[in-house]
Amino acid sequence: ASQANSVSKVEADLNGFEALLAGSADLTRLINSPVFSSEDQAKAIAAIADKAGITGLTGNFLRVVAKNRRLFAVPGMIKAFRQIAAEARGEAAA
Repeated sequence: ASQANSVSKVEADLNGFEALLAGSADLTRLINSPVFSSEDQAKAIAAIADKAGITGLTGNFLRVVAKNRRLFAVPGMIKAFRQIAAEARGEAAA
């Protein structure tokens, strides 16, 4: 995602996914609960991403994270990506 256009697209997609998380207790439960199998999580995330228009790098990323049972870490990954993207733009950390 190092090309400027890719970074902004990924950042926008991650912001959209984060907004979905903030607005849905069910989605939050899905990513945090060990009760759901990785297959169930991957199918659900694929459907949610497709419906939300989250495609390309971000869509693939979310699918891989789901298959590897690491969805619980996505909020931290989003925060880390934002920091890296801000540094790449030359923005100072607040």
